[in-house]
Amino acid sequence: MRKGTFDPRGLETPAPVSTLTFREFAEVYVERHVTAQKLSRAGSVKWRLRPLVERFGDRAVKDIKTGDIEDFIADLRKPRMLYGREHVLRAASVNRTIEILRHMLNWAVGREYLEKTPFRRGTETLIKKLREDNMRRRRLSEDEEARILTYAPTHLRSAMITALDTGMRRGEVLALRFADIDFENGLITLRGETTKSRKTRLVPISTARLRAVLEWLRIDATGEKKADHALVFSNEVGEPLGSFRTAWVTAVLKAHDITPEWEAYGWTALTPACREQFRRINLRWHDLRHEYASRLVERGVPLAQVRDLLGHASITTTERYDNQTLANLQIAAAKLERGRVFELPTALPASDAKPSSDKRHKRPSHAGFTSTNFQHSFKMRRKSSRPIDPVDEREQDLSASEEKDLQNWLGGRDSNPDNVVQSHVSYR
Repeated sequence: MRKGTFDPRGLETPAPVSTLTFREFAEVYVERHVTAQKLSRAGSVKWRLRPLVERFGDRAVKDIKTGDIEDFIADLRKPRMLYGREHVLRAASVNRTIEILRHMLNWAVGREYLEKTPFRRGTETLIKKLREDNMRRRRLSEDEEARILTYAPTHLRSAMITALDTGMRRGEVLALRFADIDFENGLITLRGETTKSRKTRLVPISTARLRAVLEWLRIDATGEKKADHALVFSNEVGEPLGSFRTAWVTAVLKAHDITPEWEAYGWTALTPACREQFRRINLRWHDLRHEYASRLVERGVPLAQVRDLLGHASITTTERYDNQTLANLQIAAAKLERGRVFELPTALPASDAKPSSDKRHKRPSHAGFTSTNFQHSFKMRRKSSRPIDPVDEREQDLSASEEKDLQNWLGGRDSNPDNVVQSHVSYR
């Protein structure tokens, strides 16, 4: 009780904050938050926490400062060698890693392991996210889809059709059971525990080929219907499919007339040449979900309905999936055509063509808009406007880029936390 580690439930209490290392804290975080709330699989959690544990593992949690996190972000953005080539982490990958650390330390404050988090000082956010460019425009043409389906094995072909015609995520596809499929009403129920948002949603069986795939998968090798609790996508003995990445990479390469070559078993063992070819093709499994949303939008389905079909909480997320083909964008832009033609300006009269001693009249005038008319309208505006103060004149000369740079500089975190940064108005 003197040490503060007594627990009436008989459970082991973590070490005091003064001696709790980040590695020990990470184990507590996984056990009492991630695993307890079933937020992720154990393997996925360890993979995501690995760079954090490698960096802060032996350091006391209370000793992690704002500068340490900023240095960690800078190191994450440095180029590194991966699979024989220089690789730089994208801003989105860096943000995901830092968001995990942010959540862990906020959770530590809530559990009273820490008094404050290094991410904030009062109401001021000290470490901000990097700007992300997460718009992906990879589309899957019908010809490319047909070629991949041709080379895909049976289980992969069935999963591809399901993903293309429902927009389900890979985890949702693998967790689907026959009890979740209502063939009579043509609906698929995605249970909350299997979805990313943890919310149950309904997806229609929208195509005849999707219905045929699901009905074919329902029959086992003996010609009998599988049980309701059976997984839709499983191996020959009914066990869940762990991953089909190797089959996916093989089918994609063959569909593009590339013979896959392996150094060992597993998609990570592709030869460097094949790995570079696969990177050049730039097709991911998640692109099938993007393709589902883009095809719906192209057929006139409102974004609000696409949002509900995909299970997004915000329509802003759905807008990233709205990837129109270049041909459709060209057709849309061509609707501005009204048959009008460009007419060259007529020659000026001889009286207007004479050179003027006034330098302001030396610029060539355009049809329907002469320099005389411009000067007249400008004088009228100057007469009706208020006198311009010299300070206002300097304000107007400040360009938009300079204005933005100034606001960014003044709005940033001061090197002295005790000083209050003055506003840009008072600065001027």
